[in-house]
Amino acid sequence: MKRFFSFSKRYVTRYIWWYLTGFVLVAVTQAMTVAIIETIKNGIDAYGSTGPTSAAVQDAFQLIALLALGLILIRIASRLLVFTPGRMIEFHVRNDYFHRLLFLTRSFFRNHETGDLVSRCSNDIGFVRAAYGFAFLQVANVGTAFAFGLGAMLNMDVAMTVYLAIPMLIAFAIIQGSIQYMFGYWRLANTQLGDLSSLCLASYKGISAIQSYCAEPAFERAFLATNGAYLNTNLTLTKVRSFIMPLVQVVGNLAAFLVLWVAGQKVIASEMTLGEVTAFLGYISMVMPPLLSLGWMLNVFNRAVPAMERLDEILLATPDLAPVTQKLAKPGDETLDIKVKSMFMQYEEALEPHEKAFSLSDIDFDLYAGKTLGILGPVGAGKSTLLETLLRLNEPNPDQIYLQGSDATACDLDSYQSYFSFAPQKAFLFSTSLRENLAVSVPVAERRKPKFDEKIMHYLDLCGFDLDPDVFPHGLDTEVGEKGIMLSGGQRQRISLARALLKDAQVYVLDDVLSAVDHETERRIIRNLKVFAKDRAVVIVSHRISAIQWTDEILVIENGTISDRGPHDSLMNNAGYYRQIAHAQGDAHE
Repeated sequence: MKRFFSFSKRYVTRYIWWYLTGFVLVAVTQAMTVAIIETIKNGIDAYGSTGPTSAAVQDAFQLIALLALGLILIRIASRLLVFTPGRMIEFHVRNDYFHRLLFLTRSFFRNHETGDLVSRCSNDIGFVRAAYGFAFLQVANVGTAFAFGLGAMLNMDVAMTVYLAIPMLIAFAIIQGSIQYMFGYWRLANTQLGDLSSLCLASYKGISAIQSYCAEPAFERAFLATNGAYLNTNLTLTKVRSFIMPLVQVVGNLAAFLVLWVAGQKVIASEMTLGEVTAFLGYISMVMPPLLSLGWMLNVFNRAVPAMERLDEILLATPDLAPVTQKLAKPGDETLDIKVKSMFMQYEEALEPHEKAFSLSDIDFDLYAGKTLGILGPVGAGKSTLLETLLRLNEPNPDQIYLQGSDATACDLDSYQSYFSFAPQKAFLFSTSLRENLAVSVPVAERRKPKFDEKIMHYLDLCGFDLDPDVFPHGLDTEVGEKGIMLSGGQRQRISLARALLKDAQVYVLDDVLSAVDHETERRIIRNLKVFAKDRAVVIVSHRISAIQWTDEILVIENGTISDRGPHDSLMNNAGYYRQIAHAQGDAHE
């Protein structure tokens, strides 16, 4: 329960007055229920002694009607006051969850599957809302029903109440035992649901690969196995509930039988009135439903606690970053100065069991305003890893990257990354309009400027992207589909490049952004980049010599280290990988 109280402290305290007021109204409804039962008892006794037309019977009828109307209104108000905070807590948890995911580092996402994260955001948060809404209301209901109902029964007949307490205690013991048994299965069901979501999401994302390799049967078997495990867990829970709930119902009926058996003899002996027997039956009907709902309430709580544990893995996760001890100037306030010294970065695990984990080592270069840096190397040499470490998508080691004279790892991550704009190797577009995809890289205030669309069109033209009316009938408002599925690979790349160039940055990092464009479009983009890069630092990775030969310096990366470096003409004079690739491509020319 420590986790439950910790979670509640963060989210429930702001709504404490809602809950307290709601609980008070729940207590009022129970008090009014007792009043109705007492009025029925008095009315029945009056009916037996004075007849149906007596004033006492008429008064009892009117009072019951008035109390019932008040009970309806107050019960509605109590539910609004208790259920609303549950919904608001769900809102805050969901916001905090999404906010935290946005700021966690890549190392976190390597260890958490996307489907499981989605499952936690939907199913687990739903369990939490149910606990803080329905279950909290039932806590108040159970507590006040027992307090008022048992109090009224003790006031009428202590011995009779003791008789009734025996089956109630039996019912409570049955419920507690079943809850303890089912707790592990609830936790397992939550985990299995996350696994099922991960498998579904991975299958949907890779549906083209699955269909092209005719791998549908294998994925169907994997789904059936995972879904079957989840089904078996829920069937076990259902079997336990199916046995427990009727057993508790029998206990409730046993309580009514005891009233009729014991109280009936007292009525015959004139030791108890018929109205009192009716009142006892009324109190049983008042107390037993909350007792039966106790099982469902504990069910909700016991599903919510494992859900809170899973949510706190995200909500309390912290980025794997060193403490901030140095402050960076705003981009543009000082002349750009980046130094990379003996950069080393190693992945935690190797791709194959008996292989050494891939690492970058001995990477050195400088960047300043107006410098262009090209990077070339075979597939898997470490080019993208180098860029991602420079951008701190992979956290570098201390004393290896210096920005404006400050150690990168000692600087605030947002401040550091504000110096850079990045076009990744795999162009990702959101399922929205072309304008919204391009505007992601700029502040909201700039998007609202009157000539922002003109700026977008300028950078689209710079990237060789023609807004053909036949392809884009709604211009910048044209929807591009899920991951830009409505566009070709070259179009997605050019939009991704334009988005990166739209950002006002000091360093533009372009990871193989011309691989899907034809050579004529490439030459057009390179001409424009030469002009764009006059007062900016540009780092460009490519497998094409023609895309990087214009840069001031070229790094040749092989096996995670620099095997050669220099401008194009110098590298062409060396008998190495660069010249080999240039001759193979046959385009080592201006």
